[in-house]
Amino acid sequence: MSVVKSLVVILAAVRICLYMRCFSACIGKYRVSKKIVTALFTVLWIFEGFLISISYVGRGIAPLELFFLLVEIPFLSAMSFCCQGRAARRLLMAFILPTVYWIGKWIVVSVLFAAVTDSRQYLIATSISVGLFLVFGMVLEKAGKSRQEQERELLEQEVRIYENQFGIIRQSQHNIRALKHDMKHHIKMLTDMVSGGENEAALKYLASMGAFMENNEEYVATGNERIDSILNYMISKAKDSGVDVSWKIQIPEHLGIPVFDINVILSNLFENAMNAMSEVTEPSFRIMMKYDRGILCISTQNNCSGKGKISGDSKEHGFGLKNIRRIAEKYHGSLTATVQDGDFQANVLLFLEDADTE
Repeated sequence: MSVVKSLVVILAAVRICLYMRCFSACIGKYRVSKKIVTALFTVLWIFEGFLISISYVGRGIAPLELFFLLVEIPFLSAMSFCCQGRAARRLLMAFILPTVYWIGKWIVVSVLFAAVTDSRQYLIATSISVGLFLVFGMVLEKAGKSRQEQERELLEQEVRIYENQFGIIRQSQHNIRALKHDMKHHIKMLTDMVSGGENEAALKYLASMGAFMENNEEYVATGNERIDSILNYMISKAKDSGVDVSWKIQIPEHLGIPVFDINVILSNLFENAMNAMSEVTEPSFRIMMKYDRGILCISTQNNCSGKGKISGDSKEHGFGLKNIRRIAEKYHGSLTATVQDGDFQANVLLFLEDADTE
C-alpha cells in the first residue's frame, strides 16, 4: 500500500476515534464495556481501511466516500443503542456526525480544487477535513460538558435543599417532643386558668404553645414536600443575606411536573435575583406561585442596581433565563422578563396536562 493510502487510513482511524469520543461526550456513558465499543469501532476502521487500500485514492473516490457515508450512518445508529440517554438524541447524533464530516469534506474539495485529480490533493483535502471535524468534535464535547456541569450543579443544590429540609423536620420533631414531655403541666396550667375565669390568659398561653411548636425556618408549608423544600431553602438563603423576602404560594400537594424541571426554574429565578441585588442597599425579593385549572404561574420581582451580574440570555440577563425558557417551552408555556423603575420581574407560565401526578 502506498504512503498516501497509509496516511489516509491513519486519518480514517482518527476520524472514527472522534466518532467514539463525541458519542461518549455528547450522548452519555456507554451501557456496555468500553472494550466492546472500541472493538466495534475498530472493525469499522478495518473495513474502511481495507476498501481504501484496494481503491484508487484520488480521482473517482467520490462513489466510495458516498458508500462510507451510507455505511457509517446505520453503523453509528446501531452503536447509539449502546449509549445512555434519549433515543432521539442518540439517533440524531448518529446521523449528524458522518453527515457533517463527509459533506464538509466535499465542500473542502470543491473550494480547494475544482476536482481531485491525484492522490496528493486527496490527502490534503482529507487532512483539512479531519482537522475541521476535530474542531467540530471539540465544540460538541464542550457543549456536552457544559450541559453535564449544569445538571451536576442542580443535583448538588438538590442535596443541599434536602439537607435543609431534613434540618427543619428534625427541629420540628424536637419541638413536638419537648412540648409532649411537659404536656401534663401545660394541661394543668390551662385547666387552672379556665377554672379561674382567666380566659384571656389561657388564650395567650395556647398561643405561646403554638409559637413554641413552630419552626422559624419553615416558611412554606403547602403539603407539596419537594417544592416546599426548594422554596424554604431559597427563602432561608435570601434572609441570611439580608434580603427582605415575601411570598404567596397557592399550589396543590401534587403537580404534573418533575421536581428537576421546577428546580431549574426556581433556582435560576432565585440566582438571577440574588445576583441582581448584590449591590442594592435595601434588597427586596417577592415570589408568587399559583396553580389554577392546569396552569401554573410563577412570578418573581426584585429590585436591581443595573450593575450586578444577572444570569439571562440577553446582555443583562445571561444564560439563566435561557434554561428557564427551555423548560417553559417543554410545557408549551412562556417566559417574559421586564425591567422597569429599578425592578426586574420575571413571569413563567406552564400548561400542565395532569395535575394529579408528580
